[in-house]
Parts: sequence; C-alpha cells; structure tokens
Amino acid sequence: MNEKCKQDAIEHAKECYPEESCGLFLKINNDFIYYRCKNVAEDFKAEAFVIYPPDFADGEDMGEVVGIVHSHPDDVLKFSDTDKASCVAMETPFYLVCPNLDKMIVITPDEINADKN
Repeated sequence: MNEKCKQDAIEHAKECYPEESCGLFLKINNDFIYYRCKNVAEDFKAEAFVIYPPDFADGEDMGEVVGIVHSHPDDVLKFSDTDKASCVAMETPFYLVCPNLDKMIVITPDEINADKN
C-alpha cells in the first residue's frame, strides 16, 4: 500500500484513540485511497471493530476493496486470532496500524492458510 494510504490510516487511528479505528483500502482506477469507516462495535470499541455496513457498501460502490484496516490502540502490533479468522473468511488482506508507533503491518489469507499447513 502506498505511503499516503498508510499515513491516512494512522491519522484516523490517532483520532479514534482510545477506540479502534477501521476503514478500507480501495483501488479506484489505478489509484489507492484509505476510506474511513465508522466502528459500530458498541461497548467494545477499545478492543474490537465492526465496520458500519453502509460504509462498507459505499466503499464497494467507489472502487475495489483491496484491504480491511483497523487499529490496535495500545501499541500491540500483532494480529489477533479473530483478525486472522476474519481475514480468511473475507478473503481480503488485513492491515493493522498502531497510532502511537506510526507503523502498519499486513497479513493475507494465503499467509494464514500456509501457517496452518
């Protein structure tokens, strides 16, 4: 993913802190953008994310969803088992940002499936 997308995702995570942020990386024509989504995880926003379905649908209408993005607010730059299961189920790369570390990592369904074998 390009540097602007990464920085936009990190900035969004900083604005959402101490809750988890969530969004989409979209491919529109030959360009990539970060699309902010609302986290509707209700009482669990500090440790989970659920993308507001109309935001996801709007993103799909704008372009191809090439990544699901969320943050771990407290400097844990490691995908949870739930993150990995969701990545495989959605057949889409997952990106994780840590707002305080200014870092982003990615995992793909193929990587997760290879680790199981």
